[in-house]
Amino acid sequence: MPSTTVHVSESALDTIRAAATLSHPLETGGILVGVHTSRYPWVTHAVEVRTAERGHTAYRLPAGVTRRAVSQLRDLDPRVGYLGDWHSHPMDVPASATDRLTTVTTAVRTMQPTLLLIARCVEDQYAIDLHVARGVRLRTCAMIPAGDLPVPSTESEHTHG
Repeated sequence: MPSTTVHVSESALDTIRAAATLSHPLETGGILVGVHTSRYPWVTHAVEVRTAERGHTAYRLPAGVTRRAVSQLRDLDPRVGYLGDWHSHPMDVPASATDRLTTVTTAVRTMQPTLLLIARCVEDQYAIDLHVARGVRLRTCAMIPAGDLPVPSTESEHTHG
């Protein structure tokens, strides 16, 4: 059975929590970018996508922004790609039926595992809930905080002496 463990860089978690806090009491969100290792997805970047299509109980990712954002990050590191979406819930509520359906629909359409990360406000902090859709099945994930993706070494970076 495929792993339900996901590594998430601490810098991505910091980005999500800071964006959620600054946006509070309105929702905000964006995309999750990273790599698939042989054993688990590794979220290396969380990109906030600001939009007017948000409120106290809703956030809609604008059409067309995902490809542009992923392309910009791939220009910096060609190893990364789209892993899923994230958004905040200013109240302590889990993923909605709409959240789950959107994620499953994306997973079916792309034929790729798709992540859903919800940052929900618990007291004065944002707790993280993480799910993965594989086909029509959505499962809760164990999240392991990780470092950033190592920079690949190239011959030109080495000094010879």
